[in-house]
Amino acid sequence: MKKLFFSSLVAVSILTSATFAKDFSLDKAHTSVAFKIKHLQISNVNGNFKDYDATIDFDSANFEFKKLQANIKVASINTENKARDAHLQQDDFFKAKAHPNITFTMSKYEKISNEKGKMYGALNIAGVSKDIVLETEIGGVIKTDSGKEKAGFTLQGQIKRSDFNFAPDTTSLTLGDEVQINIEAEINEK
Repeated sequence: MKKLFFSSLVAVSILTSATFAKDFSLDKAHTSVAFKIKHLQISNVNGNFKDYDATIDFDSANFEFKKLQANIKVASINTENKARDAHLQQDDFFKAKAHPNITFTMSKYEKISNEKGKMYGALNIAGVSKDIVLETEIGGVIKTDSGKEKAGFTLQGQIKRSDFNFAPDTTSLTLGDEVQINIEAEINEK
């Protein structure tokens, strides 16, 4: 009897949490996927990607991510320098012909408060996958005139290019090892 009660309780708990999670899509007009890296140890080069998408399950009642899978097209890189952007797609950097996409798959979301959390997941760049943590800030959730929800959030993190064997022949004197990631997103309930 205790096993049946416990099993029922677990099933209800799973079903209840699943009912609060909703599918959301990116509002690309209000989303940016950006990075920053040190150049010659004296300045930063900023860049972003223009072509990306994500599958997002977000529990707006509890301010928790249940699922986030992102796909970024390497060919859409933009550093405001076409020659550099073309070079970054070559085999000494992103290896874009063999690995045309950067992917991120969330494995866990750790809620700290309704506004703050940590998103854990696997980031794959140029065929190398590493677990990373992204600091998460949820800006809020609103209902639109259509009755659907809209939410905003920021993801920030830092990775080392050496962890991904990215540009291994480029010294850290020329190109810093640390890469800052900054994603600003608005999402719309489907």
